[in-house]
Amino acid sequence: MTHPASALKAKAESIKSQASQPAAPITDGRINRSIVTRKKIVDALSGLIREGVLSPTAEQVATRADIGLRTVFRHFEDMENLYREITPQIEQLVMPVVNSPLVGEHWKDRLRESVRIRASLYEQIAAYQLASQALRHQSAYLHEQLMAGAALHRRVLAHNLPPALRSDLVALEGLDLATSIDTWIRLRREQGLSAALALDVVQNLVAGLIAGTE
Repeated sequence: MTHPASALKAKAESIKSQASQPAAPITDGRINRSIVTRKKIVDALSGLIREGVLSPTAEQVATRADIGLRTVFRHFEDMENLYREITPQIEQLVMPVVNSPLVGEHWKDRLRESVRIRASLYEQIAAYQLASQALRHQSAYLHEQLMAGAALHRRVLAHNLPPALRSDLVALEGLDLATSIDTWIRLRREQGLSAALALDVVQNLVAGLIAGTE
């Protein structure tokens, strides 16, 4: 079975080969329309993913954006380039959480707060994570983004831990996994837990892993 991304690229090449009309002079109006259209395409992809369509086709994106399929190919060569455009949307959700100061006198209080904040973030970006996972095997860019996200999660987690836990590789790896978006997605999707119950599970996992550490 041909993968949607491969089909998109093949169709793009076919449409490009048919385009023989001479280019019209570029005007401010055309530039503005191009910017608006490009945003409509990106928003269409983002909306489909949030609704659970994890590998949207070019046809689905075009339909959602209410534009022609040829227009999608004119703005984006393939799905990887289109996915690059939604990265800033994800970063706008992630970075405020990363940079948010944690309240609490004891590091355990701050860690519990960070788990709660992460859970709220995961609810917003889980669909993007799943979509990236679905295409990572054929996109170096998406693979790198997933790896970078995991590394950022680990750095922020370690920063909020005392030296004793940062140097305990087994405990650190356990905390990294317990508080990861992958664990959250497993609890919410495969195990069918509510967000509130999933948060309780993660908090209990974390409490067990840090028990005995002051």
